Amino acid sequence: MGEHSLLSDNKPVILVVAAVIEKEGRFLLAQRFDHASQGGLWEFPGGKVEDGETPEQALERELQEELAITTRTGRWLADSVFDYGDKVIHLKGYLSHWQTGELKLHSHQDAVWLQHDEMMSYPLCPADYPIVAALGD
Repeated sequence: MGEHSLLSDNKPVILVVAAVIEKEGRFLLAQRFDHASQGGLWEFPGGKVEDGETPEQALERELQEELAITTRTGRWLADSVFDYGDKVIHLKGYLSHWQTGELKLHSHQDAVWLQHDEMMSYPLCPADYPIVAALGD
């Protein structure tokens, strides 16, 4: 039983990573497609950790797939565990450093670069709020 198949009240716990991508003092928030779960909400991009990957490797792969950029994963910011009813998401947020590539939105409908104090004016996915708080520490 790996970390991905632990059950909590018979709910799957899904390990997910999220990147706070910093560029020139601003941070990237991406908007989920309206038809997706939590549609229209804003999040730090990332995705599921696959078997055999470290969180850092998963994050770099996901950002390549979702945004077409290469990144280097920096320091861990916060863990957030959120129960969505049918599943529990364990989100690990990391600071991420843009290396190469031009941003292309493959998995989101919009994206914005914001200063830290502007983030709370956007409707975020619930699991992302602890990462915003940790970023301010």
